[in-house]
Amino acid sequence: MRHSISVTCVRYRLRPVTLEDAPFVVALRTDPLLNRFIHEISPRIEDQIAWLERYFLRLGDYYFIVEDADSAEPQGTVGLYNASAELSCAEWGRWILKRGSLAALESVWLICEAAFSTLHFATLYSRTLADNRKVVSFHDSFGACRVAVLEKHFIVRGEPKSAIEHRITAAEWPILRARHYSTVSRLASRAQR
Repeated sequence: MRHSISVTCVRYRLRPVTLEDAPFVVALRTDPLLNRFIHEISPRIEDQIAWLERYFLRLGDYYFIVEDADSAEPQGTVGLYNASAELSCAEWGRWILKRGSLAALESVWLICEAAFSTLHFATLYSRTLADNRKVVSFHDSFGACRVAVLEKHFIVRGEPKSAIEHRITAAEWPILRARHYSTVSRLASRAQR
């Protein structure tokens, strides 16, 4: 949906996706090194523009570009969707960063900050293909709690795939927020040397 949420941490920020981002999104999501564990999309920019136009009409769906806070160079995408005001929860995903980006930890901090501090959700969950061990491990080390294995939950490239569901609650966020902000601050100061 169209929104105006923008969140900045140390080196990176989230900003709303625009139609002008369609070529960047297509390049990311069609990169064979990056798209092994996500749903396929059309390589046509026109199709991505049409998808974004439909997205702008959906309620409870917040799609962002992760970008460098100084240069505005796009690093990747992330989103909050399946938002339920009644349950005060949302799913986060559509997380993909360009090759070589250092925005992983900070982009997850940013999406949590948007979910808990801006939108005031009580619970945030993510579902990652079980085969994507690197990202499952990242969620574990970030402090998200594994709550379920969803057998054959997704169809990716025509095959049923299981997923791991992780959750973070608003009550847990202040501790995780402080811990990871300290880490991203240290990483940013090292990178500036």
